[in-house]
Amino acid sequence: MENDPKKEKYKAVKEFLFKPIVKVNPVVIQYSGVGIQIAATIIVFLFIGIWLDGKFDTKFIFTLIFTFLGFIGVFYTIFALVKDLDKKNHEKNGK
Repeated sequence: MENDPKKEKYKAVKEFLFKPIVKVNPVVIQYSGVGIQIAATIIVFLFIGIWLDGKFDTKFIFTLIFTFLGFIGVFYTIFALVKDLDKKNHEKNGK
């Protein structure tokens, strides 16, 4: 009873339900949260600057300084990620 129609039908349904619809490159998954990380970093530094401006009764000095620091942090993060990705690609391709 190797060719049981019920088992074959069950197997076909199981393959259909659990087969991934889209195959995604693992590198894409690894770096998919970068955009959220960038936005969150800038927003956190912006709000720290706004809070400090309110606390010390300054116009916008701390907001500018901390937003600038947030951008510097973001660019450093992007640079480090691209450098790491490039290194992994060179190792993978054997260059």
